Amino acid sequence: MDDITFKYLTDQYFYKKLLRPKTIDSYLKVVRTFKDFTSVPPTEVDQHIVLGWRNLVLKEQKRAPRTWNNKVSHMRALFNFGIAQGFLPHEQNPFHYTVVRAGKKRKKILTKSQMDVLYRRIDQYLDIEKAHGCCVLYNGRRNAMHPAWFWGTAISVLRYTAIRMGQLLHIRLCDVNLEERWIDLSSDGSKNHDEHRVPIVEALYPLLEYLLARAEEEGMEPEHQLFNVGWFDPRRKRKYPEVMDECPLRAFFRRLSRECNFTVSPHRFRHTVATHMMKSPERNLYVVKRLLGHVSLASTMEYIDESVDGLRNILETELM
Repeated sequence: MDDITFKYLTDQYFYKKLLRPKTIDSYLKVVRTFKDFTSVPPTEVDQHIVLGWRNLVLKEQKRAPRTWNNKVSHMRALFNFGIAQGFLPHEQNPFHYTVVRAGKKRKKILTKSQMDVLYRRIDQYLDIEKAHGCCVLYNGRRNAMHPAWFWGTAISVLRYTAIRMGQLLHIRLCDVNLEERWIDLSSDGSKNHDEHRVPIVEALYPLLEYLLARAEEEGMEPEHQLFNVGWFDPRRKRKYPEVMDECPLRAFFRRLSRECNFTVSPHRFRHTVATHMMKSPERNLYVVKRLLGHVSLASTMEYIDESVDGLRNILETELM
C-alpha cells in the first residue's frame, strides 16, 4: 500500500469509471497542481496538507472559491475511490469538509449593444473577405476571424440555441434537419450525457442553409463534424482534416473579445438567452429547462435575476 502513487490511483480510477477524455484531463490537471504543492504520496495525505493547499490556492494565488471547490470535488472523488478499493489506508477522506462557501455570482451576459458591436465586427470581416478573399495576414499571421461567414454562423447557433461549446463541436452534418427545423445534440457533447434537440429559429435558418450547402460542395459526409473550419479554410485543412478541437474556436473568441473590448464567450450566449427568457419564469421556466438541457429545475432557477427596475417598482407599490 505504501508504494501507491497518484499515477496508479488515477489509472485505476479511470479504468473503473470509463470517463470522457475531457473529464480525464480535468482530473489530471487537478492532480498535477496538487503534486506541485506537495511531494507527499497519496497514502500520506492528511487534512493538514489539504488545508495548506487550500491556503495557497485561496490566499496566495487568490483563486476564486469556486475554483477551489472544483479541485476538492475531483480529489475527494479520487480519494473516496482509493479508500473504497483498499488502495489507501485512510479511515476518513482528507478532502471531506474542506470546501468553502462560494457566493452566488450574477450570470455574465451580453447586452443588446454588445451584440450589435460583435456582429458589426463580423460584417467588417465579411466585407474584407469579399474584397480580398480569406488570405489576408495580420502581423505575419493569419487572422482567427477568418472565414468570417463560418464563425458568424457558429456564434449565431450559440446565440439562438443556447448550446454549450462542446455541443457545437459535436454537431455532425446529419444532425441538422432544415426541413423540420431542428438540430440533434448527441450525448457525447452533453454535460449530463443526455441526447437533446433544439429548434432552428427563422433568423438562423438561412445561415445553416448556406453552411450545409458549402459543406456538401466540399464533399462532407453525413457523419462528419459540421463545425470544422478545416473544411472551409484550405490553410487549416491539413491540421483539421476531419475533427476540429476547441483551439480554433477559442482563438476566434479571444480575437473577437480583443476587437470588441469586452469578453465574448460561448457560455455568455447561453447565459444571455436563459437570463432574458427567465424574466418571465412563470411562463418560460420549463421551456428554458428543456432548451438548456437541465436535469434539475434548481439549475434553471439560477437564471432568475430580478432587474433593478423591477425591484424599484415592487418597493414603490408596497411601501409608498
